[in-house]
Amino acid sequence: MKKNETIYERYRQLIASGAIAGGERLPSVREAAAETATSVNTILNAYERLADEGWIRAKERSGYFARARARLENAAPAIPERFVSSARETGERLDMVFERLTRTDSSLAVAAPGTDLFPADRLEQAFGRLRRSWIEYAQAAGDPGFRKRIALASEETDGPTDAEDIVVTNGATEALSVALRTFVRPGDAVVLESPTYFNYFRQLAPFGAEIVEVPVGPDGMDLDMLEREIDSRKIRAIVAQPNVQNPSGVTMSDGAKARLAALAESRNIILIQDDVYGDLAFGPRRARNLSAFSGYSGIVLVSSYSKSIGPGLRIGWIRSPEYAERLAEEKLSASFESCRAAQFALSGFVATAAHRRHLGAMRRELEIRVDDHIALLSDLLPEGSSLRRPSGGCLLWIALPVGTDATAVFERSARKGLIAAPGEIFSSNPFFTNYLRINAGWKLSADRAKALSCLKEAFA
Repeated sequence: MKKNETIYERYRQLIASGAIAGGERLPSVREAAAETATSVNTILNAYERLADEGWIRAKERSGYFARARARLENAAPAIPERFVSSARETGERLDMVFERLTRTDSSLAVAAPGTDLFPADRLEQAFGRLRRSWIEYAQAAGDPGFRKRIALASEETDGPTDAEDIVVTNGATEALSVALRTFVRPGDAVVLESPTYFNYFRQLAPFGAEIVEVPVGPDGMDLDMLEREIDSRKIRAIVAQPNVQNPSGVTMSDGAKARLAALAESRNIILIQDDVYGDLAFGPRRARNLSAFSGYSGIVLVSSYSKSIGPGLRIGWIRSPEYAERLAEEKLSASFESCRAAQFALSGFVATAAHRRHLGAMRRELEIRVDDHIALLSDLLPEGSSLRRPSGGCLLWIALPVGTDATAVFERSARKGLIAAPGEIFSSNPFFTNYLRINAGWKLSADRAKALSCLKEAFA
């Protein structure tokens, strides 16, 4: 075994076993080199691999520190070979949660970073430069200049993109709604990940869609099961989140993304990628989208700037070189246009060096906040709980001990003004009743840590 492999494995085991605790500083590069009688480069190679795999993180001018580790890495629960349901089945559970969210502190349940991470000053300056022309109506597909900025930003993640491939929408929710209305007809079968974003069920309900759920594992959607499903029935569309999946936080490998696209193309299935968290994937490079691995014309991307720049802007978009015109016509029938002033404010920011610096800083800070929350929750969660460190974003998908009623935990915490989204709303199947989704996107202040401690009482 090479020396850097030996050193990597040594520190990996020390961190995994808890011998080096989360937040503890590792020996400096020079100290470790002297201690192990190796070169500085050998230590750097080992440390860089540990950092790439999420075991440690570098702090500027401070050194390398072990990341907080969840006590267990949970696998997705077993799901039957086939689980098919109606999109309407989760309606009552969703209504219960949303009713609670309107009356309590929902910062643990909402799926967005803390508002202090958004570039408010930059946006305030941009809105201050509004011209009279930007108060007028915009084109249904969006302002041409803004679409060019989105296309430019898409080059790195999707491959060559023209402004004409982009349709601007009122957030990602409308983007998905437009895509579904364009391609899905009453009674069609649609594949969703399991677990998945709960609002998909509401958006599919008007179609009376048949929902086919495919489980999410460490590498995203189970593609072997997906292949069996598309071999056994007519599937009209697949809705997937290959990058930083909500709620699991998983990102598919490049190979899995390529295979997913190939499977959809082999059956001429519309493949809708929801990429609202893609900009928040941890690491030095932004995760690439499905279109970067396939030229299949049936790939339709929906996204927004709500999670990375500001939720109040309500600006999203659809990317589809093949179907942009049809999608623009469907959008026109629904809302005519998207706010031109917001498009102007973003035009001077998106795809600029300032935008890239903002995203880099936001990802680094979110990574710290996620680790801080994991360290705290590891002491609060009941024995037998587990969670997997997300690949990005701000969401923690927590498995409580088998038999725990997470909805009852939700109800008890809600009475204290604290909301953590119960797992049952993320699927129409009954296999996530002991799960909670918690937002770790806010700075872990003393007040927030105290509020989180209330969850311990709710577990009792």
